[in-house]
Amino acid sequence: MPTIRHVAEHARVSTATVSAVLNRSSYVSPELTARMKEAVEALDYTINELARGLQTHQTKTIGMLVPEIISPFHATVVRGAEERLKRSGYSVLLGVTYDTPKEQSRYLSLFLAKQVDGLLVIPAPGDEKDIQHLVEKKRPVVFVSRPPRTFDADTIALDHTKCARMVTNHLIGRGHSRIAIITLSLLLTVGLDRVKGWRRALHKHKLPIREDYIRESDKSAESVQQAMDYLLNLDEPPTALYIGSMTMLPAVLRALKAHHLNCPDDFEVVTSHDSELLDVMSPPICGVDHFGSEIGFQSAELLLKRIRHPNRRAEKILLAPKLKIRG
Repeated sequence: MPTIRHVAEHARVSTATVSAVLNRSSYVSPELTARMKEAVEALDYTINELARGLQTHQTKTIGMLVPEIISPFHATVVRGAEERLKRSGYSVLLGVTYDTPKEQSRYLSLFLAKQVDGLLVIPAPGDEKDIQHLVEKKRPVVFVSRPPRTFDADTIALDHTKCARMVTNHLIGRGHSRIAIITLSLLLTVGLDRVKGWRRALHKHKLPIREDYIRESDKSAESVQQAMDYLLNLDEPPTALYIGSMTMLPAVLRALKAHHLNCPDDFEVVTSHDSELLDVMSPPICGVDHFGSEIGFQSAELLLKRIRHPNRRAEKILLAPKLKIRG
């Protein structure tokens, strides 16, 4: 593999000149610059970013953890973050945790070994000590979509309490009084906040708050199916449902079909993470816009701010949800 020394010899310049051109650290004449670039192309030289990072204390890389890549929401979050980071010369290393603490810990160790300059994290349910330790050590970390439960840190998320309250109010306005919720793990703030918003809306309208209408799911088809079977086999099953992820929707609709229920005539569903796909679905399904691209973009902005100012106070930004009504 060619090194900076080989480039310098090929271009008949010093290694200091090559370094100055690659790092844009000082002026080099156009003639020498042209010779050096010709040598780089001839030798197919690739800059060793890790070695450069040891000198500059920056690798210009960001580690990003997401629970899955199948979700349109998470895809747009990554796209928004990457768009902003690319403007500042950063690249993104992506890790998929499948919402398991083991994979999260593995990727965190990997990112630290790669000496990333910062972390964008959609945390997995469970123990937060590994990420809390990084925050306490003043590593640049921003929580995306899911705020931490047990400590303060930079966070960009939707206001999930307001979101669940808005959806529940909408369903009450549609004439429903038996409204269930299937959400992510209650070990996550997003799950706790959604249940909180659901409770507040029911309490405001003096409707009964049934604990058996609260179900947790890991978003797998089997988990959602079990939650739906439980709800629909109750003595007084719900007539409406708020689900915490659009990836749950296919399993929900299959369960309704298996129970011979038509949506929305017999049973109405509202989903988080709105998508253009819902525009062409029949029956029409209402969805909550989570502004994935905006959340990703702002999380990257906040991370760059943390990298520049490591000692500033933690900042928590909650975006207002928007319900798209169809049908």
